[in-house]
Amino acid sequence: MYQDAALGWTSVQLLDTPYSISTFGEDEQGELYLADYASGKIHNIQYREPGLDTSGVFRPGNGLLYLKNTNTSGFADIAINYGLGGDYPIAGDWDGNGTATIGVYRNGSFYLRNSNTVGFADIVFAFGAPGDQPVAGDWNGDGVDTIGVYRNGQFLLRNTNSSGAADTSFYLGNPGDVGIAGDWNGDGSDTTGVFRPGNGVIFLKNLNTSGFADVALNYGLAGDQPVIGDWNNDGIDTIGVYRNAQFLLRNSNTIGFADIVFDLGNPGDMPIAGNWDGIP
Repeated sequence: MYQDAALGWTSVQLLDTPYSISTFGEDEQGELYLADYASGKIHNIQYREPGLDTSGVFRPGNGLLYLKNTNTSGFADIAINYGLGGDYPIAGDWDGNGTATIGVYRNGSFYLRNSNTVGFADIVFAFGAPGDQPVAGDWNGDGVDTIGVYRNGQFLLRNTNSSGAADTSFYLGNPGDVGIAGDWNGDGSDTTGVFRPGNGVIFLKNLNTSGFADVALNYGLAGDQPVIGDWNNDGIDTIGVYRNAQFLLRNSNTIGFADIVFDLGNPGDMPIAGNWDGIP
């Protein structure tokens, strides 16, 4: 709530939250807390600056990953092997620490790492079916990215990185589309979209529900691969495509020329993106 001299006290919802807030308060150090009456837990409220997302590539023939901390051509800042030939790459902030880390999807199972290093998966679980396309996002605004799959025009999303039934399922796009996800409106929660690889048409939704797209535009060419991130650190995810080892990124979800263009990887690589260094 805030007070205006002319209008008096006004209540405004500042953030959608998954918690059932009963009260909140401040301690002697100035830390803010809220109480969730549904669970009985006390949660510390912390503000996290948006982070600049940068690019990377996954080599599907051998599982090599090359990650860059800037959206420029040049040698990778991180080069590791994770996964096997034929895996599908995925990236997200799996532990809520502000740093995006790697993962792969293989025959209906997710293998997620909490660091961008070589090693065994920190989180392993089954979700979906062989042939599904993995997606990741912060679906409930809790600061942790979780997984989902896109299957023949249907999204099936989980609010935890664990096996189980989908928490949210809905239809968007057509069979053959590529599922994408991002925070299109800067509200702190990720929602879905689709990229149509036959013609480069993109449809974005601001809610994880069936229905007409909130944003529809054409960006890219037939055969391009979509890549999504917050390229200018404004808290809003925007579109990009990967074409023959070249990234073409836009700073707005609108039609137009690429704002950022650079080369990385080889033709046949798969694009990924995230805040690899955790720096806002």
